[in-house]
Amino acid sequence: MDLLTDIIQLLRPKILTWKTIETNHRWGMVIPHLDLPRFSLVTKGSCWYVPDSGTPFLMRQGDYLLLTQRPQYRLVSDMGVIPCLDELLSLSSPAEQHDYIRWQGNPLGETTRLVGGYFQIAPEQSALANALLPELIHVRFGDEEAGRLQPLIGLIANEASSSLPGHDLVMGRLIEIMLVELLRHPMQRADKQQKGWLAGLSDPRIAAALQAMHANVARQWTLETLARHIGMSRSAFAQRFCEKVGLPAGTYLANWRFALAKDALLNSQRSIADIALSIGYLSDSAFSTAFSRSFGCSPRRFREASSVRAGEKAI
Repeated sequence: MDLLTDIIQLLRPKILTWKTIETNHRWGMVIPHLDLPRFSLVTKGSCWYVPDSGTPFLMRQGDYLLLTQRPQYRLVSDMGVIPCLDELLSLSSPAEQHDYIRWQGNPLGETTRLVGGYFQIAPEQSALANALLPELIHVRFGDEEAGRLQPLIGLIANEASSSLPGHDLVMGRLIEIMLVELLRHPMQRADKQQKGWLAGLSDPRIAAALQAMHANVARQWTLETLARHIGMSRSAFAQRFCEKVGLPAGTYLANWRFALAKDALLNSQRSIADIALSIGYLSDSAFSTAFSRSFGCSPRRFREASSVRAGEKAI
């Protein structure tokens, strides 16, 4: 199994909701903080992405934006709309600020069409998703590495404006495929400050180390054995892994092992001893101690509590 399949199967990303917005007016909207990854795809025209902190940038037709850290931000037809949105935001109640705030002015003539929405990640893996993925991924339609995405963006744009039978189903699947296709491509033009699993994949040696850990997660890996596996010195590898991925190799491996354990506890009937052995613990007691230290409860209690919550939802 390859690295990407590992990650996708564990995170179980699924399109939760999406909608198409089309306008030929001056416009703007505040997208609130929500504990869900969100995306925006410009299928016609252009708009500005304006974060609460950071540098705004123009999104043109075919551009795709994925935000995994869920901050509040604005999408606007032009930067002159910001004062109108800020005034609406200041007049709204705290409760209203958890919903979209929209402003629309006079017609501009140029049509802008966006497809945007939210992905659902397996709740127990949200911390892993935050650690693995950068806060923001912006793919420009004209970028060389976006070549495979362009036909898919065209399909989404066509489907977004159609009313054919099965429209919602097809759109949902296309958007999910778009996410997988996006994650297939390491961040070749990533900002040097970006860290995470994707940034690690852009470095051939770090990618080889990640592949080795994923391929044999139960092996008793050390910095020395990993460094030797990819032909680096221990100190150089430790520094480079931290710089690219954002955390030490040992921490990454421990996090990945616990993510696999949580998935197995929730989605299988495997024994705790079998799960422990499969991720590199020589006894279920050692695994239980480490798990409890990280999550505040034993693996058995974690499984039982999850079963109770699932039963309550079913009722």
